[in-house]
Amino acid sequence: MSLTCRVQYVDDTDPFEYSANVPEPQRAPPVHSFSLTLPLINQIAGVHRVLRAPHRLDDAALQLYKDGDFGSYLDMEASISEQPEEFEGFQNDKRNSIVLRTQLSVKVHTIIDKLMNSEGKELRRCLFALKHIFQEDKDLVHEFIQNDGLRCLIKLGSDVDQNYQNYILRALGQVMLYVDGMNGVIEDNPTIQWLYSLLTSRFRLVVKTALKLLLVFIEYVESNCLIFIQAVHAVHQSNGTPLWSNVMKLLTEPDMVDTELLVYAMTLINKTLNGIPDQDTYYDQVDAIEEQGIEQVVQ
Repeated sequence: MSLTCRVQYVDDTDPFEYSANVPEPQRAPPVHSFSLTLPLINQIAGVHRVLRAPHRLDDAALQLYKDGDFGSYLDMEASISEQPEEFEGFQNDKRNSIVLRTQLSVKVHTIIDKLMNSEGKELRRCLFALKHIFQEDKDLVHEFIQNDGLRCLIKLGSDVDQNYQNYILRALGQVMLYVDGMNGVIEDNPTIQWLYSLLTSRFRLVVKTALKLLLVFIEYVESNCLIFIQAVHAVHQSNGTPLWSNVMKLLTEPDMVDTELLVYAMTLINKTLNGIPDQDTYYDQVDAIEEQGIEQVVQ
């Protein structure tokens, strides 16, 4: 028993180079017959040979391209007949294809290695492309989280100037749009600590973007408020400054004319306080911001 369909590839061997996430060849792609019972790992060499794909065979995976969109990465250790849900409706349109592309784990290691070993214009180019990479391949985010990708971003974000930080924040915002990405941020408190520490930046765009992402975080689920408070405590404990002073300095700055930024800062405090389930924690935060003049701010 066999399945005969189109086969194509996406040249993502360098994740930072490919700009169009489009299967090739687009015109008259070859047709290939797959056994329904053999594991796909035993069949991928034939696909690679037919396509003359640029990938290293050991780095390649197969993914469905169905109804004009990329579907699931296929389990290479399983046969097609063992993955019936993935192939449901696949043969209803002869334009659907099986696409050869780089394994997620290989792609993530390439991304992290490039980020950690680039500098100057090359690093800027890579960071600028990162949001687009996450947009183009939703499955990549989970693998990125699992391979300490967040720690990589935070390490870079602590060492670079504001332009690079803005690119990192854009990429992090894209990660947080996905459930896997948000769950990864929830479980990685240093990421929240880094976002909170950016509120002391001299650059308004960095501050505003960090505030927006913190608001996205605490609005995602109420329990995130306590995780955010944990990050706030950790930052101030490490540098010996008053609790919540990163936000309070924004609210009490005499020359602050950016009303949108002030609204974000005040909203962050209010939503955090509203999400606290116990009185002791609530009043600890209220006492800290009252000591720094919150009453004068809200008058």
